[in-house]
Amino acid sequence: MDPQPTPFDQLGGLDGLRALLADFYDRVFADPMIGFLFRGQEKARLIELETQFTARALGAEVAYSGRTMREAHARHPIMRGHFQRRNVLLEQTLRDHAVPEAVAERWLAHTRALAAAILGPARRGEHCDHELQATRSAPRVTGVVEYNP
Repeated sequence: MDPQPTPFDQLGGLDGLRALLADFYDRVFADPMIGFLFRGQEKARLIELETQFTARALGAEVAYSGRTMREAHARHPIMRGHFQRRNVLLEQTLRDHAVPEAVAERWLAHTRALAAAILGPARRGEHCDHELQATRSAPRVTGVVEYNP
């Protein structure tokens, strides 16, 4: 009797998961709501670390070489709305890649469970902390920008 394939196997193993996450991170980096949080980040490195992390969560015996979620995200001004937007982009990517519903639900549940570690106690609220956001490293737009199609 063949063992039941893991959710990781159902995604096509490391290659399938990596391809899906490459599409996801293309969306994240380009997103007008959260893309600024990823400025200066190395996309290929994030894809590799997320591939390792997600593979483990989906049943693969893959080593994760990154920091804890709390350590990796502590210096970033991530608010609950940013976290929720990332989840929306993930859900859309999973749907567009026709990920089986049970696999998608397991992945999304795992991601939602990371909120406390990623947001930390000071950023779990629903509303923007304007003082915290003012300290972020994203450039401020000043003056008028003309649009010439």
